[in-house]
Amino acid sequence: MSYLFKQEDVFSLADFVNAETKQKGIELQFKHCPLCNGGQHGDKWTFSINIVTGQFKCQRSTCGKQGGFITLSKEVGFPLDFGTKESLTKTYKRLPQIALQDIIIRDGAVEYLKNRGIPEEITRKYGITTQKDNPNIVCMPFYDWNGELTMIKYRNTQFKKGDNGSKEWVSRDTKPILYGIQNVNYDNDTLIITEGQIDSLSLTAAGIENAVSVPMGKNNFNWINTCWDFLQHFTKIIIFGDNENGQITLVNEIAQKLKRHQISVVRASDYQGMKDANDILRNYGMSALVQAVNNAKPLQVDRIISLADIKSVDISEMPHFSTGIAEIDTLTGGFFEGQLIILSGKRGEGKSTLASQIVIEAVDQHIPTLVYSGELPNYQFKNWVDLQSAGIDNLIPHLSNGREYFTMKNDEIKENINEWYRDLLYIVDDGELPEGETELDLIETAIYRHKIKFCLVDNLMCLAEYGEGIYQNQGKVVKKLKEIATAAKCTILLVAHERKMQSSDLSDNVSGSSDITNRADAVLRYARSSEDNGGYIEVAKNRLFGTLARVASKNQIVTSFDPASRRISTEKSWNMYKVYGWVNQTKPKENLQPIGDDGDLPF
Repeated sequence: MSYLFKQEDVFSLADFVNAETKQKGIELQFKHCPLCNGGQHGDKWTFSINIVTGQFKCQRSTCGKQGGFITLSKEVGFPLDFGTKESLTKTYKRLPQIALQDIIIRDGAVEYLKNRGIPEEITRKYGITTQKDNPNIVCMPFYDWNGELTMIKYRNTQFKKGDNGSKEWVSRDTKPILYGIQNVNYDNDTLIITEGQIDSLSLTAAGIENAVSVPMGKNNFNWINTCWDFLQHFTKIIIFGDNENGQITLVNEIAQKLKRHQISVVRASDYQGMKDANDILRNYGMSALVQAVNNAKPLQVDRIISLADIKSVDISEMPHFSTGIAEIDTLTGGFFEGQLIILSGKRGEGKSTLASQIVIEAVDQHIPTLVYSGELPNYQFKNWVDLQSAGIDNLIPHLSNGREYFTMKNDEIKENINEWYRDLLYIVDDGELPEGETELDLIETAIYRHKIKFCLVDNLMCLAEYGEGIYQNQGKVVKKLKEIATAAKCTILLVAHERKMQSSDLSDNVSGSSDITNRADAVLRYARSSEDNGGYIEVAKNRLFGTLARVASKNQIVTSFDPASRRISTEKSWNMYKVYGWVNQTKPKENLQPIGDDGDLPF
């Protein structure tokens, strides 16, 4: 016994797990992974199945499950049709043939449909009758485009809920096709698809051309394969499914599978509180059906909208903050919410120093800030930030083993700096992660919980260790960081190392996947120059404004570095002596004065 993979099984599995899906090329993407359900944050669109090979994969690093279609089916409990390859090559039973005009139309069918608002001439046109030995079983023949009888659908008109048996059934092992296609007008390029046969007959009764129905309800779409060539005769499809609490059936599945058609959907309001087309016919008449079809709303492609509907934004009014380097701010406008910014440079040349200085600038502007420092222990990062915050006027040197160190002049300065960035500046603590979480998960949670608006991630190499492999995982990490920045309206500054071999394109110099700089909104580079304590900053990418600063163009931003305070300055932003807000941080003194003028109680 073996299983022969079929593309339609992918869509059937999606229906089985009740997944919202969208097709991108040969990948069927799921809104939520059926195995991890998107994790604790409900990550979206991380799971996909290749509809050609059946291979599946979840991109979430804490899930990461992948494999073949049989494995996935077992995981979610989806029943597969195992058998010999011969039995899996679908063949349909051919019914004994009878011409439509030779069918004997019995009174039971005429009366049943007349009670449903369907005129006798429509019943006869479609060859609807009853079983000769049971007038309560209505028979609806399905003729294909060649006039061949391919299947028959039966309806028990006396069925009541709770009865044994079925209300409807079809002839066994016969070919599923759309009902009513023998009567379509191919000169009309619009096809109307309903969920039930009586619904399509209702539209026909109202004088609406090319109304057909799916053969076996809203959960079976095998007819798309058998009717594929027939469907290509039409450019427009109107879906007139059942109205289930304001949601119209058939829409998602047909839209996913018929991507080259213009698809419209009958508006829920035009059902006027009714369930389907036949209910509308019986309660509001034929004109209501005509109106519903004429008012059908074109189905928009997910995430495709009219540019006119985009709200105009004055970029200068978008939330942003200054980097403290006037030349960078002039080029980039500062750091804007939702941006992912890459800061690159060679190892040991000071990119982390520049990053921590920007952190101080954010704090000074009351921007809630989070730091992930993968290489520096937390105490060392704090030491850097404290020295930069204090400034050269508040530091004193001392020697230890022949090396000069700098510390703050007194403990009050330390206390004031601590109070200045308390509840504004946070750092990801060293230690073990909660089970099943990555550092990236922790950063995302902290951004939301603490309402972080600026996050420094130093550096990419450390963060990308938590996944399938450093280089393989880098693109995913950067993609996720950009998604977090956009969703949380947070600016993320990502520090990344440079390649050893340099390229003329500075964006290509960032070590790792090309996805890193492709997804970034801006790319900065910091490097030391040959002069003592000199350096420069380049702006290699600036998506918002396009202006760059490059050594090759001789407009790089020249910098100076103070080893004592670890501050970086430029000609326009002389930051060596800048005073930050902690200087005004005063500790409230206790009131030691007696209550009242003479010590008496004041009441």
